[in-house]
Amino acid sequence: MVARQTRTRRSALKTSAGAFVLAAVANTLLGCSVAPADLKRWEQTSEGPKRLSAVILYDKYPSPLRVEAAMSLIEMKPQKGQRVGIERLVKGAFACDSAWMERKSDEPCSKASLSPETRAKLLEGLVPRIIEELKKPSPPPAQNGQVAPDPSYKYKDAAQLLLTYDKTPIVADAALKQQLLGALRDWAMVDFNRKLNDQTQMFGMEQLLRLIGPTSVENLPALMDRNVIRDLTKMADLIDKLGDAKTKEQASKKLVEIMTYVASEQWRKDNKDNEDQEGTMTKVFVAMKKVGGASVTGYCLALAGEKSRNVKLRTGALNVLENRIEKKDTASIKKLADLTKAKDAPLPVVDAAFRLLKQLPREAVITSLFQLLDVEDWKVRRLAGATILQMSKVENIAEFMTELGKRAKHNFNPAEARTYAAYLAELKEGTPLEKLKPYFKDEAISARVTALSYYLVSGSKHDVAALKPFMDDKDKVPKCDEKDKNECTWVCILVGADKKEQSKIVETVGDFVTYCVLPQLANREPKKLEKPKEKPADSPKESAGAGGG
Repeated sequence: MVARQTRTRRSALKTSAGAFVLAAVANTLLGCSVAPADLKRWEQTSEGPKRLSAVILYDKYPSPLRVEAAMSLIEMKPQKGQRVGIERLVKGAFACDSAWMERKSDEPCSKASLSPETRAKLLEGLVPRIIEELKKPSPPPAQNGQVAPDPSYKYKDAAQLLLTYDKTPIVADAALKQQLLGALRDWAMVDFNRKLNDQTQMFGMEQLLRLIGPTSVENLPALMDRNVIRDLTKMADLIDKLGDAKTKEQASKKLVEIMTYVASEQWRKDNKDNEDQEGTMTKVFVAMKKVGGASVTGYCLALAGEKSRNVKLRTGALNVLENRIEKKDTASIKKLADLTKAKDAPLPVVDAAFRLLKQLPREAVITSLFQLLDVEDWKVRRLAGATILQMSKVENIAEFMTELGKRAKHNFNPAEARTYAAYLAELKEGTPLEKLKPYFKDEAISARVTALSYYLVSGSKHDVAALKPFMDDKDKVPKCDEKDKNECTWVCILVGADKKEQSKIVETVGDFVTYCVLPQLANREPKKLEKPKEKPADSPKESAGAGGG
């Protein structure tokens, strides 16, 4: 019994000593009483931040004074460019962050901390004060044209740190949190472009908008106009990352409105001494590429088809649409295909259109691509055929060769055949040569010459015997138009023993084999096939690769 009483007295003494120490610390830091004027004065002193955080932490002070101390920490001037008061408010008072404490000494947080209930009560007083400051109008420009410092930044940064601190849920009340997020969203949309580019904030605008979520950019399309072209890319990027489908389409429409003006004669009148028109259009193109959307797609396809525009702008419009056209958008796919066969369409525009078609699933574009094999311009047809083959496998060879033979008649020539053969030889998941052999005697000359050209690109001296029977093929090769005689020709160059070149006119399929194919194979060694890498026993077998001739 005596021992128990002794332990009880010791415990009581220990508790009394702890209370005495805590009170002594409080009295040392703060004295016997604190007035609001003291808080303002401490904002300017070296020990002030520590004293302010002690006011927040110690229950002996009334809640209004503790809220006022929190405001003083927010309003402190930066030290060496850092808003140390805001960090102290969150990590050195509301949360008592252990990692932050390791860098400090003699901190009030080491003696006291806020209970969740006390923290919630203080926030009930602090958050409305922060919201009130966020609603105040931005300062007017200074007389010299410089933008005056915006005092609202510190309240925005404090609110953001209160909401994003992840070790302790500081703003735990859902309603209070939503009020603060709503105020931050409204704040961001006022004078958005200045705030977007201001580097004095603790947190960038993108971080803030990410915190708020998709609703943060709902009003951003309305801020897009001809006066903020330099910021369009940043704005479009935010909408692309955070916006929902409705917001993105609104931005798509606004960007088309801006581009319509920038591409107009009126822009040239309004900007006689300003930036060049093409350079400005390029900036808008970059923003369009970020957002995409039906409006942008329709505008860019129309612009690409305008013959009066220069090639750079037309191809730039198509580049905007990379990976933006949907496989179900049959109208846009048709417009792309029409662009490739438009009369006098520049090859860079045609090439860009084919590049977009190639990005789509094969089943979505294959019909349109096969129809392009009907065009009279063999260069466009070659691009269509090459695009088809780049999207194909060995199992698609029969389909391609059938369509080629049926459609490719006008101005078909060896250069076109060799292009197709090169792609055919590289097809995967099977042996191309086996699928091509039936076409060595096809009725259609275009299919027959393409199949035989496989040896031209992939054959060797060991294939000479297999080709000799075709030297007697008397079927005539297609004729080229007179206007295309410089590029569409049936002529092969032979090199004699004296190394002199000799031109041979090709009139039949047999001539093509004799003068164009066989001379290339005479001394060509078979391609060395790479030895497949060994794989673990439990890995699946690779499907067969493309075979040689």
